[in-house]
Amino acid sequence: MACSSASSLSVLAALLLSLGIALVLPQLVVCVATMTHSKGPQNFDPSLSTATLTYEYEVFVSFRGADTRTSFTAYLFAALDRKRIVAYRDDRNLPRGGEIGSELLKAIETSRIAVVVFSKSYATSDWCLDELVKIMECKRVFNQSVLPIFYDVSQSVVLEQKGVFVEALLNGPVDKVNNWRTAMMEAANLAGFHLEHRPEPEFIEEIVEIIWKILYEESPTSTIPPCRQNDVPGQYSSLIIPQKGALSGIAERSHLFFFFQKNRG
Repeated sequence: MACSSASSLSVLAALLLSLGIALVLPQLVVCVATMTHSKGPQNFDPSLSTATLTYEYEVFVSFRGADTRTSFTAYLFAALDRKRIVAYRDDRNLPRGGEIGSELLKAIETSRIAVVVFSKSYATSDWCLDELVKIMECKRVFNQSVLPIFYDVSQSVVLEQKGVFVEALLNGPVDKVNNWRTAMMEAANLAGFHLEHRPEPEFIEEIVEIIWKILYEESPTSTIPPCRQNDVPGQYSSLIIPQKGALSGIAERSHLFFFFQKNRG
């Protein structure tokens, strides 16, 4: 995606000023990197190709509905609700072979954290595996936090692709199995959560507590989600972060902050 020209920025700045929105320049911490030009991944959602991308959700949960929709995942969503953590919900159960929709792709891309619930029949769903591929792509491109949960399945089964996980690779579409294999290995190599013989309520509370810490303790912008440059591989991110306590006047009420810098490219 090409950088905006100085003239375009000037027009946008004038428009904002005409609307009475103040630009608070000294009170922003700005990281600006030179953008390179390269073709993005084929499954990148074109509806998101705007100047900046803001987070719409705090958590996206990838799970196999037949395994956990009315049990573990339902309790996880309830625990997230109690903490007022905004999670994307998709209650559809697409049959094997169904294509993942643009709505799901966008939901994954605009989520701060992705939680992957690996269960016994997770790999029997092409949709789940396509979600996993997209999630690991967003981890690489957007540095999205990914938390794998091994529910009634061991980490080694996913990592080494045993049982139903190897069956998915043997029976899946030829053009997808390599991406599925890579995504499963990458996800299973991450630090995750293992249910084992623990009580589920305690297990879920631990997961939600970790999510809360990532969102509101480890993040430099705990109250206002940052804007992300809509990156594709080969580009560098441009992150605009308002400092805590720096909000004032009309800019505070609008929650809209921009910093304009002349393109030196």
